[in-house]
Amino acid sequence: MKFLHISDLHLGRQLHRFSLQEEQTEILEHIRQATQLERPDAVLIAGDVYDRSIPPVYATQALDGFLRGLLETGTSVCMVSGNHDSADRLGFLSGPLAASRLYISPAYRGQVEHVTFHDDDGPVDVWLLPYIRPAAVRPYFPEEDIITTNDAVACAISHAPIDPARRNVLVAHQFVAGGSLIGSEDACALGPAADIAVGGSALVEARVFSAFDYVALGHLHHAQNVGSERIRYSGTPLKYSFSELHSNKSITVVELGADRSISLRLIPLPEPRRLQELHGDFTCVTSPETLAAADRDAYTHVILTDDHPIPDVIARLRQCYSNLTHLDRDNARTRHMEDLSDITDARQHTPFALFSEFFERTNGAAMTPEQSRYMEEMIRSIWEEQP
Repeated sequence: MKFLHISDLHLGRQLHRFSLQEEQTEILEHIRQATQLERPDAVLIAGDVYDRSIPPVYATQALDGFLRGLLETGTSVCMVSGNHDSADRLGFLSGPLAASRLYISPAYRGQVEHVTFHDDDGPVDVWLLPYIRPAAVRPYFPEEDIITTNDAVACAISHAPIDPARRNVLVAHQFVAGGSLIGSEDACALGPAADIAVGGSALVEARVFSAFDYVALGHLHHAQNVGSERIRYSGTPLKYSFSELHSNKSITVVELGADRSISLRLIPLPEPRRLQELHGDFTCVTSPETLAAADRDAYTHVILTDDHPIPDVIARLRQCYSNLTHLDRDNARTRHMEDLSDITDARQHTPFALFSEFFERTNGAAMTPEQSRYMEEMIRSIWEEQP
């Protein structure tokens, strides 16, 4: 049994206010062509199909054309919703659509849907688990103690009628413990019960998936196995952040043998428009040598090291790099900036002392006598006005 595993299309996403519509359309066509060549039994799409729950019109049109193109190759499509999707909107008409070999998981309603495929070696059940939180599972199993997302996923799977005598595949969108983060995912923070959360989902332990021969995951943007090749993130098909600058994008081809053996192969995906970072002073990044070596049409992030302001810097950089996404600085001032949370208890310092430390940290130098006198007068006048 052969599957193509993809995820995190994020249709409708922007890169620093630049629309990625053309790039997404192009990459979807590459996936369709790969599907036509590979002739898999099904394409598994593991969530975050859209970038937000109410996507722009062009994103829904792109998905419509993409799914039509996949089905025209003769394959089936199994798709679940991710945390960026609306499960109810994505799963609309999921029942009638199944007749056309398009299987979309509806929002979780107390059971995990599955589709059965057949090859010469017998049946393979593909289970479709949309992105879930504890609150989505508790109403259906009030007798169970569901606190973390790990509890919720484990509960949902334990109540699925999985036949261990058959080969089983899961399509899911969760953060599995051991997965490696990169910056295009939502910021990492501590969640309930000290679980680590990404984009609002808490850690799920890999052992929860022991009933499955392959787990096609979405949510993390870097393609990777988690623990073993049986649990895998396919990663995004496009680079959605400069943190992914050196990440190679691909489609995962999964072949499941009669003996439950797994064979993985990658189909590299192109980069419709490059991402590049340039680091140096203004003279350097705009020099003829740099311009000759750089891709002037790429999405470009510039990091300037100049300590002095450059007049009209954004406009002048855009004359050189038309797709300048954003500008950062790496100079004496920024290198001296630190988190002010490490200052000793603020109540032990006068307002002037606190501002003086802030000024020095952000500017890399102490205030001049004139600036100090001005600040003292300003603070005094403000405090005198307090009731």
